[in-house]
Amino acid sequence: MNMSVRPTAPNAGHQNEYELTVVDGDSLELVRRSVRELMAGYVGIAIDDAVLVAYELVSNALRHGLPPCACRLIAVDESRSLRIEVDDASADTPRVRTPDLSGGRGLFIVNQLASSWGVICQDAHKTVWAEMNLSHSGDRHADNDVMDSNGLPHRGGGLGVHRAE
Repeated sequence: MNMSVRPTAPNAGHQNEYELTVVDGDSLELVRRSVRELMAGYVGIAIDDAVLVAYELVSNALRHGLPPCACRLIAVDESRSLRIEVDDASADTPRVRTPDLSGGRGLFIVNQLASSWGVICQDAHKTVWAEMNLSHSGDRHADNDVMDSNGLPHRGGGLGVHRAE
């Protein structure tokens, strides 16, 4: 198996950043471990939520995207936020769908736990990203949440699809 983790040098606004090459399902444990390492100063639900969101984004890329896949974990804003970015070579834009027996839970979970998420489409690949607000861990129902037709909070920002120029 060919997996790698490359801690990158902190740059403006980023305290820590990890770049992970994602090859197959065995890479998911590496992603979980890297999220926990990056969030070493946090306890409880903030870590669990971040691990789950990273897991869902990477597993979606492996299941629905095309190789190569990569995952970046970036602690931003003095570690008050975690940005998770997952690249794959597919041009297909992910969509939230109603969960059923065949799946559909991944982006539903991301939509519920992340403070915002979206997709950046480029010529040869796309990046699906999510941001986790760590300063309000466990506070998933902020005052600015909009409720969807099922009475569930639709996280601020929601799916934003952007085409890179």
